[in-house]
Amino acid sequence: MSWARPLVTAVVAIVALGLPTSCEKKVTTEQPIAGPPSDRAWSQVFEEDFSGSQLDTTKLSPCFDWNYGNCTSSFNNGKEHYLPSQVRVSDGVAQLVAEPMTPPAPDGACFNAVCTYKSGLLSTARPDPTQPYLFTFTYGYVEARMKLPSTPGMFTAFWMLPAQTDYKYDTEIDIVENISGEMGETIYQNYAYDARKEFFKVTDPVTGDGGDCAKRDFTDEFHLYGMDWNPDYIAFYIDGKECGRFSASAPNQISDQPMQIIIDLMVDTIWQRNVGSTLASQTLSDHLEVDHLRVWQQK
Repeated sequence: MSWARPLVTAVVAIVALGLPTSCEKKVTTEQPIAGPPSDRAWSQVFEEDFSGSQLDTTKLSPCFDWNYGNCTSSFNNGKEHYLPSQVRVSDGVAQLVAEPMTPPAPDGACFNAVCTYKSGLLSTARPDPTQPYLFTFTYGYVEARMKLPSTPGMFTAFWMLPAQTDYKYDTEIDIVENISGEMGETIYQNYAYDARKEFFKVTDPVTGDGGDCAKRDFTDEFHLYGMDWNPDYIAFYIDGKECGRFSASAPNQISDQPMQIIIDLMVDTIWQRNVGSTLASQTLSDHLEVDHLRVWQQK
């Protein structure tokens, strides 16, 4: 799971970058079905298609909720520190770029208390604790169209947490968790509830089977990843196909709190170290491409 934790205060060096990495064409020969299930009437309440040449910070922040001036460091004791410069927008795509950071930055949130990589993040969180959340919602369908990185050591996360200013998160929805490399064919989808002590996992943690969605190479082209959040169930989708569904069997199992959205590219997290899928070299870089992020709610 992508466990969130308060920021450990640190001084972080902001490093100047070179020219942006060029984006691939987002058009693919096979266009998956877009949007929420067709059995209900919907109204789109959020859309970002990255149509400009830079991130629209009125819609998305390049940092997470605990940004106290240095943006955000790793959620999972990885090697990455997130910086606005690592989100590069062109040709209708946002690239979240992970690459070595020179010099490394001391930070207790990172592996061995030092961040050796800089990476990109998108969120609807507060740009800083003095401002409101950019976007939250309760119940609805959220979707991102993404092309995942292939380099072992990279970890893609598309997930949601309650918009809690005290950083106490009783629930978590993981729409995409993907370990690049040999495990790159598996999309992990999960719902954590009851103070994140109970779990529903679409994906078998042993076999990697993703419920009703087959394993495949998710790095070859763009795919659609969605989640339908209702008062009595949460359903997970890939390319318009429902992969698995959690149905509530007791009161309060499904969160009714407004939630925020996060998409980020992690590097060498605890999970990756545990399964032996980490960077082969500290010189490697890669990127996650995000074509759009959209939210619908029922009319």
